[in-house]
Amino acid sequence: MKHAVRTLAEMIVLGEGGAVLRELCARIYSDEVSIVLRRDLLEDHFVPAPRIAIKLRPLEARDIPTIVSERPRRLPVILDNVPGGYVAVTDTGELAFMIWVIFGDQWPIFETHFKGNIPRALEPDECMFEFAYTFKKFRGMGVMSAAMILIVEEARRLRPTARWGYNYIRQSNEPSLRGCRNAGFRPYMKREERWRAMRLQQSFIQLTSASMFPFERVADQLAGHCT
Repeated sequence: MKHAVRTLAEMIVLGEGGAVLRELCARIYSDEVSIVLRRDLLEDHFVPAPRIAIKLRPLEARDIPTIVSERPRRLPVILDNVPGGYVAVTDTGELAFMIWVIFGDQWPIFETHFKGNIPRALEPDECMFEFAYTFKKFRGMGVMSAAMILIVEEARRLRPTARWGYNYIRQSNEPSLRGCRNAGFRPYMKREERWRAMRLQQSFIQLTSASMFPFERVADQLAGHCT
């Protein structure tokens, strides 16, 4: 990655040295599972209004300092002018959430910034939602679910023929999984990632339409013990 040195420097300066070290160790030896989520873009899905009003707009140059100060690892995708970046902002203009929407013809531009691979090329009626991030000040306010609905609506506006949207979230990232679940996404596949000495091996497992989120299984088990 051509911006790696600058990005690492920014992360260390901004106090994310620990994250850099954890990522390095993970790429030396780790096993990780991501859940591939899918949503039918043609279906409407209701979510409660967030605790603070937000609106969606394309990412602009004025947003970059705020993004880099809190999420410096997004610097490469910004410096490469990768299209599809959006932010959800409050009435006062504060950044509450950001995300990229990528269609099949844009994937070659985005691909170098994506960790790992996807199981196959995106079809013309498919897109991906990636690099979702809720800014710390606005967490726990229902922002992510509401913003995901807005970006789905934007994807439908940009590509009326789009039908399916996907995103990849680590199985351990329960808050993001819940946010996507609330916005109508469901488990579609699993991606098993195996890092050994900086080399990545991946395998994809197709899930059934009845597959649940990990936290849903836990809730069902607890309910069973209470009956």
